[in-house]
Amino acid sequence: MDISDFMYYAEAGNISVSGIQRVIANLVTYRKFSPHEIVPVMLERHARDICKIDVDLFQNLVEALQSGQHDKKHIQSLEAVARKSISPVTPSAGDIFVMAGAFWVYDDYDFLKRLRENGLKIALFVHDLIQIRNPEYVATVATNRFEETFLDVLAEVTLLLTNSDYVRDDVKDYIHTKLQLDIPVESIKLPTELPHIEYTYENVRPELIDIAKKNYVLYVSTIEIRKNHILLLKIWEKLLRDKNIEVPPLVFVGKWGWEIAELEAFIETCGGLGKWLFIFNNISDEELSYLYKNCLLTAYTSFAEGWGLPVGESLAYGKPCIASDTTSIPEVGGNCVEYIDPNDFEKTYEVFRSLFSDYGRIQILEENVRKNFKIRTWKNYCTEFYSNISRHLESKAYISRDGNYVYSPDEIYFYGYDDISEQSRKGGELITARMTRVHGWHRLENWGGWAAGPKATLHLPTKLPQGQKISIFIRIQSAPSREKMWLSCNGGGEDFSYGYVSTTPAFINFDGVVGKNGTILISLDSTPVPLIDGSYSFVHVGISAIGFVAADDSNAYVKFLGKVLNETPKKISATISQDSFDSQQVSPFLFRILLGKAENPEPLIGTFEKLVDKVSLFAARRSARNRKWAKAEKYYASMLRRYLNRPRILIQYGHVLKEQGLYDAASMVYRQVMKLDPENKDARHHFSTVQHLRKK
Repeated sequence: MDISDFMYYAEAGNISVSGIQRVIANLVTYRKFSPHEIVPVMLERHARDICKIDVDLFQNLVEALQSGQHDKKHIQSLEAVARKSISPVTPSAGDIFVMAGAFWVYDDYDFLKRLRENGLKIALFVHDLIQIRNPEYVATVATNRFEETFLDVLAEVTLLLTNSDYVRDDVKDYIHTKLQLDIPVESIKLPTELPHIEYTYENVRPELIDIAKKNYVLYVSTIEIRKNHILLLKIWEKLLRDKNIEVPPLVFVGKWGWEIAELEAFIETCGGLGKWLFIFNNISDEELSYLYKNCLLTAYTSFAEGWGLPVGESLAYGKPCIASDTTSIPEVGGNCVEYIDPNDFEKTYEVFRSLFSDYGRIQILEENVRKNFKIRTWKNYCTEFYSNISRHLESKAYISRDGNYVYSPDEIYFYGYDDISEQSRKGGELITARMTRVHGWHRLENWGGWAAGPKATLHLPTKLPQGQKISIFIRIQSAPSREKMWLSCNGGGEDFSYGYVSTTPAFINFDGVVGKNGTILISLDSTPVPLIDGSYSFVHVGISAIGFVAADDSNAYVKFLGKVLNETPKKISATISQDSFDSQQVSPFLFRILLGKAENPEPLIGTFEKLVDKVSLFAARRSARNRKWAKAEKYYASMLRRYLNRPRILIQYGHVLKEQGLYDAASMVYRQVMKLDPENKDARHHFSTVQHLRKK
């Protein structure tokens, strides 16, 4: 049971549990309901070593946080004591690794791949997909981080659990339509049970006691755009203009969240703060219990939820709730809640106006809650949770150790974080190549990743038959350095000695053969070069994209080449800057043509390469005729990776650079042509023209 997120949460100084941490806390507390041994484990954010933690010391931390009665220093001291108890543990085949908290906390997820390769099953509890399905309610950085990590975890998990039927169906739809995955997904609804604490309410602050002397409506949630607080404020402002009804004050409880500028502006202009509106950000569990116990009713006008815990809390206290009819919220409230459309101001206004016009209706709602609401306990939840885990653990159904993604020919798959957000914006499938890395790699970055050793391996599961000959494409690069990086490759067939690797991303191509069970095993052997930014002392070859086609399908070759030639190399902004190139005085000409195979003086040209040349030359000439200079440059550059010393191609390349105003680079091209062919009058003429333009 991974409790890393809980430990980070306590380390940060939180003094009470949130919804996600409450799940982990109770799963450990009620671990006896599992027929199997539950071992709490944690990983540091670099996610290399799995360590078990003393369960009794961790239980002390859980109880302290759940009580909500301790200060920051005490919680952090308990966390530090528990952390000191950790010791390395090696999970083995037949175990299951369960992630029930915030799974997006790690730097990378290669450890999951290692676990699955070693025969473990992996279960993930998904709380919601709001970051993906409703990105308008979440900060962009959080949306990107969630989807990036979710895709990595989905590559390895063997069981998905969710907190509601709504999230279950949403997850099923996502993994089927976006990833073509068929992973079992089960729903285990969260409890509505309150903490078993008998509060004395002696520590409740005076201002809360004053508020509780009269009726009030309570809204408990993070104060952010998704929770739709502004709807209630606008309704209250209108209700207060009606002198024939008694409008109770509105009390918001929760931390300030994201995208609240409009709400803050409205609060300032409405003039209700301290009169009919009260906001509390840091209250204890005891004070929250006090507010629930004494409120008239609660409201929950959120646009989207994975569950909606405050709705269940309200009903558990016997208090009616006016809640949104969206997403999973009706699963929490059942027929004990008065539902509203969070996008319909007028109808929601009428619901509150009718209640405040006749308080007897509120009593009827309260009586309905008292008679019909059945509390779901943590005991129920944990029993059901562990029952699902046990069934999956004991199932004899075959699960491959290769991971979940299956790679298809004729597609380009990417490694970088930036690629995921870009693909997500475009729509369509989101299968990445990130988890194809097996051994010898540093963690991935926005653009892709560096090999960590002289031999790095990639493993791509496919549905192709064993022995199928394929042609493999990988976009590679070297780090800028005065030293050169040499590369050779093997894709299950003969070794391919590529040669020196350029510092600019470029696709290389070599033959391969599909191995056992349809897998493609690729090894990249490269020499090291020092990394300028110092994040690593030395790095080996860098990769950012991969794809493959059947070697005997010429039509597939042509179509795939079109994809390759139109792919824009990713910038390594965090690792390699333009200054790095300038400081080494690399010519603008060499910088632009994406050297690639140009460093091999006499490349071997076979049937495939000739086909590439024909496609590239045709596309380059057509783009130039249409004055699409940047596109023409791309195609000519692809040919120059093999034919750096061909004057006819060089001079055409110089022309498209000149037309784009890239005079320094064009000048270098024409110089190269004149060096190779001193009698080339065309090159001399254009060189003079470019020199004149440069001076201007």
